[in-house]
Amino acid sequence: MADKIIRILQVGVTNWATQLNLADQSMDWQFVSNDNVSDYFTKLLNNEDGTPLFEAILLTDSDKLDCFEPIFKIANPYTILIDSNQIIENQQLLELLTRYQAYKIDMSVKEEVVYDLAHYFFVGQYGEKLNINQVQVSPHFNGQIQYNGHVNLLLTGDFGTTLTSTLSWQYNIAAKSDHNHELWLEYDTSENVMMALSVQMIESGTSNILKQWIVKGEAMTAPLLIESHAKSAYYLAVSLQVQGDGYIKVGNLHNRLARKKFGQFILGGERLIDNKHEEIMAYFDPGDMKPPLNVYFSGYRSAEGFEGYWMMKKMGTPFLLITDPRLEGGAFYIGSKEIENNIYQIIQQKMNDLNFTTDQLILSGLSMGTFGALYYASKLEPHAIIIGKPLVNLGNIALNEKLVRPNIFPTSLDLLLSMTGGNTVKHAEMLNQRFWQQFDQANFNQTLFAIAYMKDDDYDSTAYHDLLTSLSHSQAIIISKGIAGRHNDDSAAINNWFFSQYQRILVDEFKRK
Repeated sequence: MADKIIRILQVGVTNWATQLNLADQSMDWQFVSNDNVSDYFTKLLNNEDGTPLFEAILLTDSDKLDCFEPIFKIANPYTILIDSNQIIENQQLLELLTRYQAYKIDMSVKEEVVYDLAHYFFVGQYGEKLNINQVQVSPHFNGQIQYNGHVNLLLTGDFGTTLTSTLSWQYNIAAKSDHNHELWLEYDTSENVMMALSVQMIESGTSNILKQWIVKGEAMTAPLLIESHAKSAYYLAVSLQVQGDGYIKVGNLHNRLARKKFGQFILGGERLIDNKHEEIMAYFDPGDMKPPLNVYFSGYRSAEGFEGYWMMKKMGTPFLLITDPRLEGGAFYIGSKEIENNIYQIIQQKMNDLNFTTDQLILSGLSMGTFGALYYASKLEPHAIIIGKPLVNLGNIALNEKLVRPNIFPTSLDLLLSMTGGNTVKHAEMLNQRFWQQFDQANFNQTLFAIAYMKDDDYDSTAYHDLLTSLSHSQAIIISKGIAGRHNDDSAAINNWFFSQYQRILVDEFKRK
């Protein structure tokens, strides 16, 4: 990810730039006094290309700010920061700060605020996985070693009575000084086993260890923040220490550019986690606070992060992005009861916050995201479902990997193993039924389905027709378009139709222009 200048606007009484040395920061620091807000923002509003003007807006004297409405005409949610030590009495300002999800931070130490701005308000997003193929098990471990596809590495045996280095990741993680990182390990253990994640920060080009972190117990349930004050690039060497008698399961090690308390992947991103240390990410934008709430489930993506932000932002409505960082590029938004309930609850929570009902809800997705949209529609029964390249028979997708689509989507086999514990035809049918047992029980009499599908889909060839058969018993309205080709042959046509249906439904069903 190319580094970009972070654009900061301070609104207040005294310009911090006159008190601090910002020369070594990759920042464009702008200042406007509280008294000049109206004139300053009138000029800025002439920028009509829709791109953000600032990565962060710092209201350093919000308790003395009288003219504030223009600020919110250019601000994006999660980009406004206010001083937690100040008392704001203006009710209208408080309501706007709440709507735009402003962060309250302690501004008493200016240098710490500037550090956070420089390291956590960067442009873009980045996340990657270090999978189990990159793990080296210690030759001193005498127990059983088992690779469960690419899902996890299972070690069983006696790990000793003290924490001992048992495995390590073969390749160090390269990092730059202007970004901080966040490490998160997918794991599970038996009750008698304790683990500790060890991370060493090594100065680039040397063997000099700048800092070391060792986290264990409850601390491993949260991502490890690697906060650097180094001036040069560095590497992160990661290993796992284990003690006790039993088993450990180690999955992907996630490496992400950190946002600290300001989000996940992007500002405002939320993390949903279950007790098996698996996670889903969500991002909510309140838009204009008017119906509908558009929910978009990301498609399969090996690069971690949110998908579809600008597409959804362009519509102007409230929207919720949901992404699945598990396995190689996503686990189709299913898993434990806890993680599925977390997804359902966050959609319901955002509807409640907006005071919307389910007839003011649209669920959508492309490819892998279609499964999420359809699966959770079974509980939510939304006004509309907009999908492209539907995938519903996850077991069949795995079976097709052998002859129909050899070596094209091997993650389907990992998904089958992860969700059923096996890899037989019987397990595939079990995984298929996981969708239909829920979908067939839903009431879609008031739901509109807009479906674009590939006529020669080599992932799930019967998905569209299976959906028609299931929905034939309801009064659901179905609008569809078939496109010649296999699953990935004409994504552009699918995407264009998908977006055009969104626009049409917003105009026809919700009277939006």
